[in-house]
Amino acid sequence: MWRMTDNQTISWMALDEGTDVVSADGESLGKVTKVVADVQKDIFSGVVFRPGVLGTQRFAPADVVAEITPEGVHLSISSEEAEKLEEYSG
Repeated sequence: MWRMTDNQTISWMALDEGTDVVSADGESLGKVTKVVADVQKDIFSGVVFRPGVLGTQRFAPADVVAEITPEGVHLSISSEEAEKLEEYSG
């Protein structure tokens, strides 16, 4: 029987809201609140995440998403750089 291992890369189409977002330096940045994509054209634009219940949502564009696994969206930028990501209001 085939089983997905915890560190196996998954498609953005399999990404669920509430998945952890982690910086390149291993810091937890928050949880995915939205996947921004054009499903019909199979174009992944990035993810929106919220750092905590009252935090401002931030947009992590696809070019800073290093890997998506069942346990998290792993960014290629540090937690300090992630704090400078664009706020998402949309």
